[in-house]
Amino acid sequence: PNTVQGLDMLMRLLARPGDTVLLDAPCYFNFHANLALHGVKVVTIERRPDGFDFAALEQLLAEHRPSLYLTTSVLHNPTGHSFSPGQAFRLLQLTQQYHCHIVEDDLYGDLHPNPPPRLAALAGLDQVTYLSGFSKILSANTRVSYVVAAPQLAANLTNMKLMSGGVTSELFEQIVYRMLSEGSYAKHRKRMVQRLMESGGRVEQWLKRCGCELPMAYEGGMFIWARLPDGVNGELLAQEALKRSLVLAPGALFGYDPAHLNSMRFNVAHTDEPRAQRVFEALLLKAVRH
Repeated sequence: PNTVQGLDMLMRLLARPGDTVLLDAPCYFNFHANLALHGVKVVTIERRPDGFDFAALEQLLAEHRPSLYLTTSVLHNPTGHSFSPGQAFRLLQLTQQYHCHIVEDDLYGDLHPNPPPRLAALAGLDQVTYLSGFSKILSANTRVSYVVAAPQLAANLTNMKLMSGGVTSELFEQIVYRMLSEGSYAKHRKRMVQRLMESGGRVEQWLKRCGCELPMAYEGGMFIWARLPDGVNGELLAQEALKRSLVLAPGALFGYDPAHLNSMRFNVAHTDEPRAQRVFEALLLKAVRH
């Protein structure tokens, strides 16, 4: 299955209706949609350059007792943030103390030029279940993903996949296998990471020239999270951009916090392009004047 299906299977096995699940704020919009289908309660913790306000995180864990924490530790979507080893260690301490299992969605981690250790590698599979795939490096059509889990959970996932009739294209599985075993995946990844770093560096400087604030320094990957100038509504700006065939991702897509209304996620590949930048600059100037 792809990672969306993999996450759905994990939620069916690890969460029960009425359970509380912890998410980052902001976070990938499909996480909210997926969890809503499973009847769980959602609580959020703000993702910051320093990881979290760890005192606030501990208070949240103590008060709400979430059974699961769904997160991305490396190149978080939409902020692009990665946990430092110190941040990861403190997070793992707290979640273990309050018996909160972590589901680590690592779909973007291979796009980092020097990725830090994953949570699953630091803590082991009794505390962390790991989910990843190949669509961001190879192709959106390469819907091959995998889960690394404790033995009993892995067996339950296998049975669920067989019972549900879910199958993955054998052709794509063979393509991924050949690329991994022959080394072409690593070479392709290296080229892609280099191109993204070059584009990301240019887009980062361009956004600063536009008057946007970047709370997270760009460290690789597909996305940059930016705060627009004061008074600019990201959702309205994105609607105007769409009329001009420019697709932007306003902060409102990634959670319900009003603080994100003037934020926006930028795809570095799509916005490292003169026409896209001209359209955005014109709309931003118009919004600031109003």
